[in-house]
Amino acid sequence: MNAIRYPIRFKIFLVCLVPTLALFGAVLINNQYLNSLGESAEKILSKNYKSIRAAQEARKALEEIRHPLLVHISRRQKAIVVSQETLMTLGDNLNVCQENVTEPGERELIDRLLESYARYEPLVDSLEQSRLDAPWPDDRFTDFLALTAQMVFLLDDLVAINENAMERAEQETRMLASQAQRNTAILFGVIIVAILVLSYFFSYRIARPIMTLAGQLLSIQEGSGPYPVVQSRTDDEIGYLTDTFNRLFNRLKQYDQHRDEIIATEREKVRRSEEAKGRFIADISHQLKTPMTSLAMGIGMLQSRGDHLAAEKRARLIATAHDDCARLTALINELVDLSRLEAMSPPRPKETLDMAAVIQECTAPLIKQAENRGVVIDIDIPAGLPPVTIDSFRFPWVITNLVGNALRYTDRGGRVVIKAYRQGTRFYFQCIDTGSGINPQFLPHIFDRFTQFSERGKAGTIGLGLAIVKDIIEQHGGDIDVESTVGAGTCFTFWIPDEMEGRRDQSADH
Repeated sequence: MNAIRYPIRFKIFLVCLVPTLALFGAVLINNQYLNSLGESAEKILSKNYKSIRAAQEARKALEEIRHPLLVHISRRQKAIVVSQETLMTLGDNLNVCQENVTEPGERELIDRLLESYARYEPLVDSLEQSRLDAPWPDDRFTDFLALTAQMVFLLDDLVAINENAMERAEQETRMLASQAQRNTAILFGVIIVAILVLSYFFSYRIARPIMTLAGQLLSIQEGSGPYPVVQSRTDDEIGYLTDTFNRLFNRLKQYDQHRDEIIATEREKVRRSEEAKGRFIADISHQLKTPMTSLAMGIGMLQSRGDHLAAEKRARLIATAHDDCARLTALINELVDLSRLEAMSPPRPKETLDMAAVIQECTAPLIKQAENRGVVIDIDIPAGLPPVTIDSFRFPWVITNLVGNALRYTDRGGRVVIKAYRQGTRFYFQCIDTGSGINPQFLPHIFDRFTQFSERGKAGTIGLGLAIVKDIIEQHGGDIDVESTVGAGTCFTFWIPDEMEGRRDQSADH
């Protein structure tokens, strides 16, 4: 595998480096312009505007103080009432103007205003204490009006100085903004051109080996022969990708070999299955032919010579015919089971039922059969077993088949026990009998299709029931196992999950 000496990320880094540096320079230049614009705006908003507003508030306060005095003269009120709050507002605004001197000539105006305010305040206090019987207007009121007019003129001049300064700052700001816009447009135009040129150059250098590799891969067609070896031409990720494709082709070659082996194995399995199915059909034909032949011969003898036969022989022929009919019935029932297994319909909606009631209902038809055979059926289900979610159409067939098999292979005086219990999130079921047991060599294939054992052949069955039982249990999400001892009996154990518990857990998670 080639080592990556010049990775694509490094090439892309080179593509982005120059534009990034240019953008960084543009940011620095724009930052300077923004600082200048910020200073100009700060001068307009923070300095000049503050002085203008304070001067206007001071002028308003002068008007509010002068108004009561004019009313005193015109209406001859008993006393002059001047708001001390207004007088304090006047002084505070003059102090603001004093602390915010920014323009030439502004200091002189502030000094004159403060000098006038020093004479203005005591004069207002003196006029406020005047009585109605004092002569009006006197010299104090004349001085008050003159001093007020002088302070108004000074405040107007202060406003004018700051307004002119604001106009100059606004013009400077516009000039700076225009210059910044022009320089930024030029700079970004240069950057865009550089990015386009560099991007085209480096993208071509990067894309050329990719297109070469794509062309080589495109020439590979399914069924065109062995997988090729693609030549690596670069020392970057493209070369690494080429080596990866070569490894992929090698794995595909191994996969094809493995697939061919699997296909050959599956074909062999199908062949063996067909052979087993053929043998199975031959066995079934033989098992059907034997009782049919016996039945036909017995009925023929009864029909042609029934009147001449002894009563004992006639009874024996009738009993043999009855046994042959029972055997044919059992064989036909298992053939029906085969059709169910081969064409299993889609699972039905499940229902939550009481398992004790389900087992009682399933075993009810078999109890009479067990009594006739001299076998006892015991049902061992603990009280309080929670309901079980099952397919109410298929699941009872499992119980019926297992119990039916147990009865078939259990001799008179034997016992069949059915148990059900819960352990964790699973429901367990057991069918235990004291029958003849199963030979250990047959146990690994007990649930296989088309597999017949000698014991089952003698019992007049074809052994498909357990295959169907396993399919139904697996449809419920469970599994089944068997333990058996020859001459001592057999125990089938299967479990299914508690779907109600699973739904409760999902609801709790949500």
